Formats: sequence, structure tokens, C-alpha cells
Amino acid sequence: MALGYKKQSHQQYVLQHKKVIAKVQQKLKKAGEDQKELPVSAVASETEEVKALPAGYKATLHYKNEGINVTAKIRYETEKVDPLIKTAHMAEGKMVFRRFIGPAKREVWMDDAGKEYDKSKVQTVQILPDGSMKPIVIERTKDVEVEPIEPEVMDEFQPYSFVEVWGEASGDDEGLKKVAWDLIKTGKVGAIREFSHGYGKMYVGFLKPMLSKDGKSFTMEIMLSENRRKRRRWMATDVSAVQKEKAEKPEVPKLF
Repeated sequence: MALGYKKQSHQQYVLQHKKVIAKVQQKLKKAGEDQKELPVSAVASETEEVKALPAGYKATLHYKNEGINVTAKIRYETEKVDPLIKTAHMAEGKMVFRRFIGPAKREVWMDDAGKEYDKSKVQTVQILPDGSMKPIVIERTKDVEVEPIEPEVMDEFQPYSFVEVWGEASGDDEGLKKVAWDLIKTGKVGAIREFSHGYGKMYVGFLKPMLSKDGKSFTMEIMLSENRRKRRRWMATDVSAVQKEKAEKPEVPKLF
């Protein structure tokens, strides 16, 4: 049973990663094993791919509200996203992937040919924008550095999960209350450039205060994201309206 399960799992693995391997395998082979381990400090810049957009799926949109009655044939597709930090795992010059084999869900690391590697030999690398690789160490965040930014920045990122934050002691609650009030008063959110649970992934975060319905209590919430959204389906609109909107909208600071 275990052998049959392993074969099926490997076939699925090959289908999922064939295209990725073809693009980066040669670069990974050239990556040096003797580089020093460095913490992740840079976020991969957004790159545009020049290619024809897919046709999407067909549907009909219906909308009614105060004299507006619209029925429109539409097409839709899932929004494209880019990973903020592109990572891979290497062992003996090969790109490897973690798989769980058999009913017991045994953890193994294997390459595209199905060869298994010892976990102690697996190293996480970051794929930089120029295609080069560097070994990295991703550890659980212990110091959460927060800076106030305009809330529009959050719109460019896809939520991954939400983390609730509270004070360890009463004095810490008071400090968080000052942070919450300042963010509410200024209309901003708190940006966190680097956050990790320590399981091989890095995120950016956005801290927001959340008030109770009666306004007598609050909590703090961090939206974590590992992907930047990329909108590609722009439709024409009134030029003067667009110019007016840009003039009124506050300038969004460059976060990354």
C-alpha cells in the first residue's frame, strides 16, 4: 500500500512542479554551497511578463439600485499574484520538495526524479530578482517593528491570514492602546516589513486596531500577506474623473 501511494504522490508532484523546475533548475545548480547564511532582508521586486492574457470564464452580472439596472455579460479570472519573497529548497545542488508519503504521512524531501535526501542536507535559498540564489535562515519574528502608513497600501496585497495581538501585562495593554488611538486618529495602519512564524515563510504585515461595538474595548489585528496583487484587466473610464481622483487621493508611500 505504501509503495503504491508513493508512486501516485510522485506523479502529482511532477505535474505540479515540472514548469518551475525547467525555469530554475540550471540556476539552482550554479548556486554556491559555501555562501554564508544570511537573514531575509530584501523583498523580490515585482516583474511584468509580456504575454497574451487568457480569455477567462463567462458569466452574467446583474445589478439594481435606486434607478440603476444593469445586466452585463462578463468574463472573470482569479487575480494574478506575485510572491514577495521567492524561495526554494536545495540539497546537493538539486531543487527538492517536501512531500508526505503513505498513510502515516512520513515527511520526505525529494527531487523531480523521486530521489530522497536527508533532511539535514536541505537548505532554504532565496531566488533574487536577477535569478541568483543565496542561502537564507528564516526564524520566528521576536521583534515586530511597526511604522504608520496610508491604508491604501494594504489594497496591493492579498491576505494570507490574520493574527490577533494583545498585551502580555496591563502596562503593555496601555502601550497598545496608545498605538491604537494614534492609528485611529491619523487614519493610518501599521506596516510590518518582515514577519515570520519560523516555518520557512516570510510575510509582510499590516496592523489595525479593532474596536468593540460599544467602543469600550479594543484588540489589535495583523493582516499577513505573502503575495502582492497584480491587476491586469483595466477598463476605460472618463479621463477627467480619473485625473480628479488622483488629485484627491493621498500619496501612498513606497513601502518596499
